[in-house]
Formats: sequence, structure tokens, C-alpha cells
Amino acid sequence: MANTTNKKFYRHKISNFLNVQKIVTIHYQEPEKNYISKDEKHDFWELIYADKKDFYIVKDSEKKLLKQGEMAFIKPNQNHHVECQGEEANIFIISFECRSESMSFFHDKQYRVPDKYRYLLQNVMSEATETFKIPDFDPDLNKLELKEKPNLGGEQVLKNQLELLLIYMLRQANNQSYPQEFFVSQITSSNDLQDEIVYFLSSRLYDDFSLDDLCAKLHYGKTRLCSFFKQKTGMSIYQTYLKLKVDEAKKLIRRGNSFADISNKLYFDSVSHFSLVFKRYTGMTPREYKTSIK
Repeated sequence: MANTTNKKFYRHKISNFLNVQKIVTIHYQEPEKNYISKDEKHDFWELIYADKKDFYIVKDSEKKLLKQGEMAFIKPNQNHHVECQGEEANIFIISFECRSESMSFFHDKQYRVPDKYRYLLQNVMSEATETFKIPDFDPDLNKLELKEKPNLGGEQVLKNQLELLLIYMLRQANNQSYPQEFFVSQITSSNDLQDEIVYFLSSRLYDDFSLDDLCAKLHYGKTRLCSFFKQKTGMSIYQTYLKLKVDEAKKLIRRGNSFADISNKLYFDSVSHFSLVFKRYTGMTPREYKTSIK
């Protein structure tokens, strides 16, 4: 019988370069034109992302334009508010507690989110909506509420995706290379393709939608295109199409259009079908939404 030896192993302690301790609030706001939020300050960080249209951020009385696709950071205890001047902007806000020294780099910073990092921001948004009850528009939100059946491990995934986004933004600023193995799709210019799909869907909101037409337009097979889009966004192409229709319906409701008119314009089968889809994506009926924005 061979002699055995006890080999000594050394355990490498993983250093936490950046650690998000707590998530405070998460908003996805679609305010009306000329909306101005209340001035506020708090003892935690806030990240504001312009998902659609441009708007202004006022920090310590200094006004700066935040363009679509850009994110801005609000440091702890900094007075701030947002102003939408003539635009119906879509605003994503996540506030969090992080005491890591590396966060000091983001003081008063404003960045365009690079294409290669946008999937992380999308993951943060998607995970948040599947884990917490995210109100459609509640500027006074001060506490997150878990869904009855949240995503398994959703809170940890949300924390991890936010940390990755912040770390990669720091790498970008320090001209460090991005690990190519994270690109799971081999489709050339995959982010451009994703944008083309959304652009096509957006152009068909007041019309009917055909997956065959989309595939013919982009010269891709159904299976490959659907798999790619699901992998990059976490939603199917048709789910995204309905979500875009609901977003458009919100604008029409704010402009005073009747539910029957909206249902007809956006090619829903009926008013009841429109109401069902609207509630699925917002958590409230069109009538409840109309009441909430008054």
C-alpha cells in the first residue's frame, strides 16, 4: 500500500473591491412633460439612468443635461432633483448603500453606458422587476416590498449585477480591457442587432407584428434571432413588443385618449384584451393607472 502524505493547501481570501451592502429604492419612472421632482438628499448613493429621452439633473443648484443612454451618480448627502423640460422621459433610478472606498471615484460623475455593459444595466432592471413590487410612478417611495413569489436568489443576483456594472465602469475609466469571454453570442455587432430588433418593434406599435417580417428584414432565422434576443434581454421578442405597446398606451392615457381608442390604435383584439395585457405589465388596470396619475 502506497504511503499517503498530507499536502498543505493555502486558501486565498477573496478581497471585496466594491461591495454593495444594501439596496434602498428602485424606480422606473415615466413622468409627464415638464415634470420637476422634489429636491431631496439622503445618506446613500443614487444612480440615475436616462432610458428614453434627455432630462436635467440639478445637483447642489448646478443643472446638467443627462442624455439618453447616460448615467449619473448622486453622492450621499447631496441635494438633487430632476427636471423634464418638454420631454416624456423614462428614468431608471436605483439607490444603494456602499461604503467601499472605490465608490469615491464616482463623485459627481456622468457617463454614457458603453454598449458592452448595457446588458448588465438591463439585468439590473429585469431582476428588480421580478424580485420587488416596483410601482409605476411613486416619487415618494421609501421602502422596497418583495413580491409574493420573487425570483429565486433575486436579491443576491441584483446586488451582484449592480456591483459588476460599477466595477466594469471603473475598469473602463482606467482603460482596463473587458473580459471577452462574457460575450455569449457570436453574432457580429450583437448590441446593434438588439437595437435593430427594438427599433423594428417600436415602428410597428400602431400596426400588426409578424416575426416572419422581422426575420426577413434582419436576415436571420427565427430560432437564432429569438434565442439571441431572449439571452440578451431576459424577455422574448413578443413580450418586448407588448411591453412597448403598454409604454405607448401610458402616454396615450396621459394625453386623454379613451381606452377603446387606445385599444384600436395599438391593434389589441379588444378593450378587455388591452386591459389584461396592461395589467400584466404594470400591475394595475388602465383605469387604475389613469386614476394614479391624476
